[in-house]
This record gives sequence, structure tokens and C-alpha cells, in this order.
Amino acid sequence: MTLHHLMWLVLLFFVVGPLPAFAQSPLVLTDRSDAVIPLSGKAEYFRDTSAQLTIQDIIARSDDFQNTAHTQEMNFGYTQSAVWLKLAVTSDITHIQNRVLEFQYAYLDDVRFYVVSNQGIETYYSGRNVPVNQWPLASRKPAFPIMFHPGEAVTLYVRGESHAALAMSVNLMTQQAYAKSDTRTLVVLSLYYGMLIALGSYNLLLFIGLRQRIFLLYASFVFTFALAASSMNGIGPLLLWPDITHASDRVVPTGYSIAATLALMFARRFLNLATHAPRWDKFVLSAIAVWGACVVATWFTDIPLAFKIMSIQAVLTTISLLTVGVAAVRLKIPAAKIFVLAWSLLLVGTSLLSIRNAGLLPSNFFTVYSMQIGSAVEMLLLSFALVAKFNDLKRQKEKAQADLVNTLIEQEKVLETRVAARTAELEQAKSQLEVHVTVDSLTGILNRRGLNRYFETLKSRASNADDTAIVVLIDLDEFKPVNDQYGHEAGDMLLQTLAQRMRSRLPEHAGLGRLGGDEFVALFAGQTGRSKHELEQIGVQLLAAISEPIALHSDVVVHVQASIGVSLCTIAPHSFATALRAADTAMYDIKHNGKNGVVVVSDVPIPEHATL
Repeated sequence: MTLHHLMWLVLLFFVVGPLPAFAQSPLVLTDRSDAVIPLSGKAEYFRDTSAQLTIQDIIARSDDFQNTAHTQEMNFGYTQSAVWLKLAVTSDITHIQNRVLEFQYAYLDDVRFYVVSNQGIETYYSGRNVPVNQWPLASRKPAFPIMFHPGEAVTLYVRGESHAALAMSVNLMTQQAYAKSDTRTLVVLSLYYGMLIALGSYNLLLFIGLRQRIFLLYASFVFTFALAASSMNGIGPLLLWPDITHASDRVVPTGYSIAATLALMFARRFLNLATHAPRWDKFVLSAIAVWGACVVATWFTDIPLAFKIMSIQAVLTTISLLTVGVAAVRLKIPAAKIFVLAWSLLLVGTSLLSIRNAGLLPSNFFTVYSMQIGSAVEMLLLSFALVAKFNDLKRQKEKAQADLVNTLIEQEKVLETRVAARTAELEQAKSQLEVHVTVDSLTGILNRRGLNRYFETLKSRASNADDTAIVVLIDLDEFKPVNDQYGHEAGDMLLQTLAQRMRSRLPEHAGLGRLGGDEFVALFAGQTGRSKHELEQIGVQLLAAISEPIALHSDVVVHVQASIGVSLCTIAPHSFATALRAADTAMYDIKHNGKNGVVVVSDVPIPEHATL
């Protein structure tokens, strides 16, 4: 090799060798870009061991980011560090693209999304420790909508933190692809949880009917497992406890730990180890005691340690049960083969999930949901095994079951009768409650809520866009002196008397209510052709009724006056509050000009007098 060739090799080493340290090339988004763009290998990551760095600190340390191509599907396992992802995007598109940045793993505590552009920094929050109403998208997995404009260059930063395994696998998806994927997954999870609820409920009913504790153990195992699983895959935080954040941290580790303990208790009774295999029975009893201590530990230790205990316990539980099951097969214990097959499938699913949590397997549908898939088949098989195990018992107790069925039928009839009676009582209570919430307890006329509903009723009956409503606001002018001089009982009597008088002067179909204090409102539908004089006469008639003497006692007679505002308004664009505002303005015109009078306003043209 000549010196010339050697120099070229040295030059090539210095030019090509440093290339991996260079920044990742920007992602170029075009009109033909894939609907789903995985960011593994395209984004860069940075471990924030202090978990305290801000977005400004991270932007300043952009050169410290590493290529995600060397991570296992961006799964960082159990870590107390915060992990940042960075992706530069250049938009070579002809029209605006709306996409969604979606995480593939639901169980993340704190996820923050930053969009850095020339316009500044946009910040979004999601994750288990963030209330659902603050998420940009109400999805079971962290997801963030983002709009890309033609010719725009932005840098996306994502910060993730979790007490459990930190899987940061992210896809940049079109809205259509996101909706399709989310819907498909929700359908699968709905079927899964529907099956668990059905199995648990079925076995709970069997326990109630047969009084066999094994059915209660199995139902408890299924329900506890389902609760923990719902928290793990995001269904629980989204639908069951959306406002509980940090308080739900124990649901997964403690829930799975309890489920593992119940599984051992179920297996002991299912295989009847105390009778068929006393030595194995002692082994399982010892494991149950240790597992009980693990349950306590997952509740009182710090969260990361609780998750590690849970993961170890899950694998050891399945291995222990499989070992006991194989021994039961050798001892020819009934239904042991189905038991072994069932727990073998769960062993595979549990192991895949635990290995993925440790960052040794990529995150995909099968590894993320391996425990759910394995547990679904396992629980079905165990249900079949329970049926097979108790077939003989069922045949022996046919007569007892027939009697039980008859009893259940009678109980059902009694229950139906009780339900019908209770339903009638509830309907009556509902009607009474409806009266209480819409009627003023003092005067017996409508209260503010009742007036609002009455206005909405008028609005729903309006057949034309120009239909009108008449709103009359009555404010008593001399009520406070009466109340102060003669006491609250006298004031209450005066209000009741005036309510009765006004009710008698209004049309039968009109609604009359008390807003509170000494303010009353009358509502009824307007009529085409109403003149200002006719509207004024409504107020005048009410004013005359109010002005009549009122005998509070045999020797006490008082007179009160009122300021009345009458408003004619088009009903369609108004709510009760806005319709009342015009009448309130008219009423205050009277207040400021001597009181005891009527002012009419209208938002539609009306004649001064009726036309012939």
C-alpha cells in the first residue's frame, strides 16, 4: 500500500467515522408520507437522570441527544430518569396536514409534549398523573394532535416519566389512521373486559347458588385481575377514575399482587391438594403466606420497588402453579391437564410482558397485550375446567338444583314485585322532588329553576322563528319597610297574598314565579299583533292587584306598590336569562323615575295601539 493510499484511508476514517455523532436528519413530511410513521430510529433521545431539566435546558443540550436506532423500540425499562425524545420535522407538503403523535404504551405517569417553532413553544400535558380534562385528547394512551403547515420547520420534544417500565415507542399518525387504530384497539379491549366481567359474574352467581368457595375465589381473581389490567392499559384512568391521579398508583402493583395470591388460593382448592397432594399443599400454603407479605409490600413500599415486586411475583406465580399442575397431572388429579394448559398460556403472556418491561423485547401489540391475551384464554379454559370438575356434582344434586330453581323463580317473582313497588315509590319521590326543585316553598309558585324550565317549554313549543314571548318583571317598592316594621312572618304573608292575586290576574296558561326576595316574573307566549298599549295593560292589571290593601292582622292594613317592566322578545335567540334582562332594564327605568309604574320594551316592532 502506497503512502498516497494510506493518506486517503486516514482521511476517510476522520470523515466517515464521526458521522454517527452528528445530529439526526430531519424527518421530511410530504403529501405521500406514510399514514403511520414510527419514530424509532428517526427521533433522538436523552436521559435526564435528575428529572429536573426544563425544555429550555433541553434545547440548549440538543447535541447530547442520541439516536434511538440503538434502543429496543425506545423501551427504557424500569428507570427513575426522565427520557426526552427529539424529532426535527420539515414540512414539504402542499396543504395543511393534521396528525397525531400517539404513544403505544398507556401506562406512563407524566408525558409532556413541546412544539418548538419560530412562533415560540407550545406545551401539552398527558399521562396518568395529569387529570383527564387537561389531556389534549381523551384517549387511553397519551396522544397529542399537531398541525403541520407547508414549508414549516418545527422540532418536537417529548418528555416521559414513569414509575413502571418506561416504553417511549411513538407513532406520528394521520388523524384517520389514529382513529382507526384507536377504535380497533378499543373493540378488542371491550371484548376482553366484557369476557372478564361475564366470567367473574357467572362464577359469582355460581358461588351464590352453590355456596362453593372455589367460585368466589375465581370470581375475585378475575375481577381483581381485570381492575389492575384496566389501569395498566389506560381504560381505568380514562373511564373509571379520570380525576384520580397519584392516588391510583397502587392499583396496578397491588392489584396484580392480590390477583396472584388469589390464583394460588384458587389452585389449591381446585386441585384439592389437601387431599390428593399434602406436600404440595404445604408448599402452596407457604407461597400464599409469602404472597400476602408481597401484597402488603406493594402497598407500603415506594412505587418503583412495588412494580419490581409485582413483576417478579407474576412470573414466579405462574411457574409455581405450572409446577404444581404438572405434579397434579402425574397424580392423576381430575381436571389437572386443563389446569396446566391454562397456566402455560398465562405463563407465556406474563413472561413476554415482564421481559418487555425490562426492555429486552420490542413494544408491539402482542408484547404489550400478551398478559391480556394469555389471561383471556387461561380464564376461559379454567372456566371449562370448573364446569368439567363439577359435572358429577351437578348430576348428583339434580333434585337439589330443581328445588333451588323453583326457589329462585319464587324469589324472582318476589323481587319483581318488590322492584315494581320500589319503582312506583321512586317515581312518586321523583315527582315530589321535581316539585321541590321547581316551586318556591313560600308562595307555592315557580322558583328561578321552574321559570327557566317554563321558558324552555315556551321555546320548544315555538313553531316559527319570529314567535315571541312576554316577560313581566315585578319588583315590590314598599316591601322592606313592611318586613322591617311587622316582622318576617308578616312579610311572608304579604308575599303569599300578592302571589295569589297576581296568579288570578294572569292568563291560565301563563307561568308565574318568584326570583327571590320581592321580585316576581310572569311568562307567557306572545301573540301576533299585540300593541304597546295591550302589553302595558298587563302590567297595569298586575299593578292594580298589588296596590289593593292587604290586611296582615285584624288591625294592621298595609299598601305596597311595584315597578313593573314588560318585555316582548323574539323567543328563538333568547335564554331565560337574556329575555329577563330587557324586562329588568325596563323595571329599573321605573325605579329611577318615581317607582310604581309600568314600562314596556320590545325587540320587535309593535304598534302603539291595537289596529282594527
